[in-house]
Amino acid sequence: MERERLIVFLGGVRRSVLHSLLVIGIVSLVSFFFAKDLFSLLTKVVGIKLYYFTLPEVFFSMVELALLSGTFFSVPFILFIVWKNLKPTFRISFYYFLAAGVLFYLGSLFCYLFVLKSGIMFLLGYGGEHVKPFISIERYIVFSGAFIFAFGLTFQTPILLLLLRKLGLIKYDTLAKHRRLAILLITIFAAVITPTPDVYNMLLLAGPTYLLYEVGSLMVKMDELRRRRSGDR
Repeated sequence: MERERLIVFLGGVRRSVLHSLLVIGIVSLVSFFFAKDLFSLLTKVVGIKLYYFTLPEVFFSMVELALLSGTFFSVPFILFIVWKNLKPTFRISFYYFLAAGVLFYLGSLFCYLFVLKSGIMFLLGYGGEHVKPFISIERYIVFSGAFIFAFGLTFQTPILLLLLRKLGLIKYDTLAKHRRLAILLITIFAAVITPTPDVYNMLLLAGPTYLLYEVGSLMVKMDELRRRRSGDR
């Protein structure tokens, strides 16, 4: 029985990957025709001048932006695909995946509106008055895209904790007992996923992640209380 379940699970994973890549490819192709508008939105929030240093850099940067945008806008479809293909193996409510999509875009929007400019201006501040920044279009797209995706992923923390609770892998007491370890792991994760090695940008990511950890812990506690009242584990 376990062997059959594993085969069904692996088949679901395979279908999820293939279908997700297909969706990303289609959405990326559509995004390419709006790449200039997306690039304008991406640069508007910071308001700095960008440069290109090779003739094909602008074109390939737009292709790169289209791929990032395609992945970004494909998130709801990917979550639905994963839920549908893994539903026979894991009985997880679609509301978890719906909440994951909402939190992903909330995290991305939070980064775009409040964090991205602060992180970039902090790095530019090291140049001083006598050093002018010449930032390439390609480097800016990579940095901004990585930062936005990082916040979208870290905003999944509450959902991840609830799923682990649903699978019986964690309890609230465990989360509260190992809070210091969680802070350490969050700091390491932020240091790895942040597109620059500076402490300031790392803290910009680690701070909200820890707050989300506390929110997720509270949600786990509330879920445990609800299950106890209903007689479930």
